[in-house]
Amino acid sequence: YLKLLTLHGGFIMYEKYFKQLKEECLIRNRSSRTAEAYISNIASFMKWTGNKPMEELCLQDAREFILFKRKSGVSATTCNFYNSSIAFLYKHVLHIPWDQDVVPRMRIDARLPEVLSLNEVETLIDTASHIRNKAIIALLYSSGLRVGELVKLRAEDIYMSRMQVYVPKSKNHRDRWTILSNRALELLKQYWRSYPVKRDYLFVSLDEPHEPLKVSGVEIMLRAVGKDAGLSVHPHTLRHSFASHMIEQGVPINYVQSMLGHRCLESTQVYIHISNQTVMGIKSPLDHPQKKKRGRKPKKKDGDSNE
Repeated sequence: YLKLLTLHGGFIMYEKYFKQLKEECLIRNRSSRTAEAYISNIASFMKWTGNKPMEELCLQDAREFILFKRKSGVSATTCNFYNSSIAFLYKHVLHIPWDQDVVPRMRIDARLPEVLSLNEVETLIDTASHIRNKAIIALLYSSGLRVGELVKLRAEDIYMSRMQVYVPKSKNHRDRWTILSNRALELLKQYWRSYPVKRDYLFVSLDEPHEPLKVSGVEIMLRAVGKDAGLSVHPHTLRHSFASHMIEQGVPINYVQSMLGHRCLESTQVYIHISNQTVMGIKSPLDHPQKKKRGRKPKKKDGDSNE
């Protein structure tokens, strides 16, 4: 927590507010990662205000900051995250009434997620030099895991006899099951045997004291491996690819929804639109042969020509 304050300019003057914000997140059962993301966004906001006392903040400050971010080229999605962070501060810490007419959320352009081909996933696995990283890439893809779920896995969450992975306390505060591939299992076994260190979590740092792997560590690793492979990759790209390929294989969408841990079917249906095989199997109405109506040919009238 103190590291977080130091990283954002040593905002010790706001420490009591950040501490209260973490408490408000905790009582609402929001993750520590969410609280840290809120603090990071709010620190950027306060720096933009010139380190204005929080008691003097108003809605116009929030509005002008988000407008500044948007005009600077920040995406609408990121601007909405700033909106959520600042709104949480105003409503639950500062008790300043929040008005969405003054500080509205931005409309998000519906963009299809990027996916990799199976060959590209294989290239990523082959490019990774360490067996731990190979196992991470294979498990993220083959089980459709979120990176935050992967770093929390323990050895006992891998059910070899059932070829399943137990995912506790996922993003939606639900436990779930997903599939385990033979390829991923073999890589996990190799990693476990070649790296016999005492650990609470399945994946730990390569260097002593072998602390649990962080989300940022996986993101940095995957970005580096992707660069070596000539690919632009984020952990979520592998999850998108898993879902798209499952749809292509004809797996019922409600099964895919369950393995991904989506609350709403609408979140899963986006993968129908990016599944090449699904789209390629549909014919255009222009190419569908239609039966000609049977009937007598119309008689030619006098003066009609064949020209």
